[in-house]
Amino acid sequence: MSTTEDATTAIVWDGQARIRRLAATIALGETAGVLVPVVVIALMARISAEAMYVRSLYVPLALLFAAVQVGFDVSNQVAASVSRGAGRPQDVLPVAASMARVGAAVWGAVSLALIVAAPWLAALLNVPDASVGDFVAFTRWACLANLIFFPTVLLSSSLRGYGRPGSAAAVVLTGAVLEVGGVAVLGFGTDLGVYALPVAITIGGVAALAVGVVQVYRCGLWTASGPLVWRPEAVGRLTGTGLPVTASFVVMAVANAGLLWALSPFGPHVVSGYSAAGALQNLLIVPASALGSATAIVLNQLRGAGRPGDGPAAFGSGLRLTAAVYAVLAAAIWLCREPLATALTGDPVVASETGRFLGIVGLTYLGLGLNVMTLLLLEQVGGGLIALLLNVPYFGGMVVVGSALARTQQDPSALYWTIAVLNACGMLLVPLLTWRHVRRISRVDT
Repeated sequence: MSTTEDATTAIVWDGQARIRRLAATIALGETAGVLVPVVVIALMARISAEAMYVRSLYVPLALLFAAVQVGFDVSNQVAASVSRGAGRPQDVLPVAASMARVGAAVWGAVSLALIVAAPWLAALLNVPDASVGDFVAFTRWACLANLIFFPTVLLSSSLRGYGRPGSAAAVVLTGAVLEVGGVAVLGFGTDLGVYALPVAITIGGVAALAVGVVQVYRCGLWTASGPLVWRPEAVGRLTGTGLPVTASFVVMAVANAGLLWALSPFGPHVVSGYSAAGALQNLLIVPASALGSATAIVLNQLRGAGRPGDGPAAFGSGLRLTAAVYAVLAAAIWLCREPLATALTGDPVVASETGRFLGIVGLTYLGLGLNVMTLLLLEQVGGGLIALLLNVPYFGGMVVVGSALARTQQDPSALYWTIAVLNACGMLLVPLLTWRHVRRISRVDT
């Protein structure tokens, strides 16, 4: 397909069909990325209880890396979407490379800060003395291993935003398969224990980077002018789109650390049970994330092509698809909560806590799906600040209200009920505010 033909197909709006096609392929890559922690937690539980506990404590730090990653990922994806809508494939890689220069400094600074602060974090999370050494060492090695994934993030988001989600999924799948395979082989075949994970992350990251370079070249995005030309608009994308998104994820990371702190008095089995449920929840929100990104890509391509008036129709289609998907998923998770909990942990005591969480929160995943889809779309169509302002009371309510109730009632289920109520309340407000924002930008851009 020629570049001209490729750009033309980007601006065709054919109702829900385009969103479904994009979302299905995006979900493949995102499922791999999110399924990895679920499988890793299950593997760690079978390697040793200590390995699973240390990995569970690392979750807030993983979310902090995700915060940095998603800011650059979304900014670059938006830029690539607009470039495709405008028929300018030659802009995609130079903008991504410019973002990489900024990101190298940011990602490195975050890694160094966590490496230095690891002992303090162990004290903050009330890690038992017997586990402090493993937690500190694991955190430091994991921070170093994660450095390799930053350029891979930019390559895959360039492909996804340009309308090549299959190529982007190939990059993510390569890293995911090798990471899980590495944990399985090294975790059970050597004495590395929990340290098998940083080694596996490194192996998967190097392979994914190589695949990403090949896919970008094959898609014709490696232009003659080269990717090293500085593009100042990259900074505007990062501050206007990426910074609010990163702030939202930082709020999530801090909230997750706060929840682990709130649950720490109830013992390692409650912390591990909650973390297992959280890993499953991360997998569950993949369809919402894919639908939000797919709808946003279509909206941005339409804006780049000078057709913003079609935006509300695209948003409505994405919202209806999300509601249909999560009506089914929420019921399935709630009905199958016990076998799911057992499959995730392998430990009956931990599985009991995971099952209790899913029994309270499971049905409200309908609201969670709608909230995630609309918030992700907001972040990618210029509403990042609105999304941040909506995330603060949601996660703040979990930590402040949920933690207080759990500790005063001496029962972690009080926290779970708080999460369920917030999920239900969010779906009454977030989609409405997103609809108003989409309507407003469709009129402004016209």
